[in-house]
Amino acid sequence: MVLGGSNSGAKGGWAHVLKGLVKEHHVDNKFLGAVGSLFGLLRLLKLDYDNSPKPDVVIFEYTLNDSLWHAGGAISLQMIEKTLHDVITYCARHRIKLLFLCLCVRPVNEGAGESEGSLFIDDLYRSVARLRGVSDCLFQANILGQVCFEQYTDPLHLSQESAAQVASAVAARLRRAILIPNGSWRRIAFSYIDAMKAQIEDQASIINIVSSVFEGPFVELRRGGVVRWRTGGRLMAVMVRSTEQSGLYRIRAGKEAVRKNAQSVARDKVANLLTLHYVLKEFKDHSDIVIDLPVEEECLMGLPNDPTLMECPPLTRLETQSLQINGILIYYRDGTISRLLEWIIVKIS
Repeated sequence: MVLGGSNSGAKGGWAHVLKGLVKEHHVDNKFLGAVGSLFGLLRLLKLDYDNSPKPDVVIFEYTLNDSLWHAGGAISLQMIEKTLHDVITYCARHRIKLLFLCLCVRPVNEGAGESEGSLFIDDLYRSVARLRGVSDCLFQANILGQVCFEQYTDPLHLSQESAAQVASAVAARLRRAILIPNGSWRRIAFSYIDAMKAQIEDQASIINIVSSVFEGPFVELRRGGVVRWRTGGRLMAVMVRSTEQSGLYRIRAGKEAVRKNAQSVARDKVANLLTLHYVLKEFKDHSDIVIDLPVEEECLMGLPNDPTLMECPPLTRLETQSLQINGILIYYRDGTISRLLEWIIVKIS
């Protein structure tokens, strides 16, 4: 199974080339553009929801997107690290072999090396992999000999020649022994809760969406619609489908609320864009998460805005806007005793 961003899904990209190089494998490509490692974790957790068969090997390609989302202030390094640990723990529990494929953003200037931000994310992946017994991090600089301007078609995407070299390196690595990572006993801190576990009210209904990159039940909200999840944890992200009718929506928890915008400039390339909205606001009350589309414009515009990368102004009037939500990702903090027990087990190991 390939879990990665748009470089993993491009026609002529490395994953496409890889399929032709490893005929002995069935390559299941579950890419989604413009999302980071948190979506890769959601994809794995969703396997249990769907009662889907587990892959033998996961190739995890999110360093490039993680560096972008971190640089944009959407997610902290601490949360990326916790996400990677949960990915590894999931693989350890299900006896799945794991490889990290680490690509990076194009250098700003011709001839320049890898950016400081990408190197920082590389180091994070490397340290977590070593700690947890992940077989390899395959770094772009090692595969291509260096990172340079000429290896790209744009700031974020490798050329077909570079992608082919990456595919060859991954194919060669698949033909050698790959380890199952350690730490199956560790707690998974994130939880994926889909639309079927939600309570819906008023102008809301359940629809089923099947696409080439994602499938499942979605709550469709129209103005006045409400969806509610009982969680007890911190809301980290909302899985949404951005359409022409998408616009402003509200997230509430207790007495706190923020405004978010589901309209995206990325829809210029993908009309019905599936994406993960990271939530920056950390609500104090974690009992219930409520997402709704208030009828009154004042209810929305008076709220603090929780920004999302690549958002743009809605294309339709407020009263005609809608929102499609597949589910949410919740983070549950460790208690003091849990952290102490985990520290003891790590030391003993």
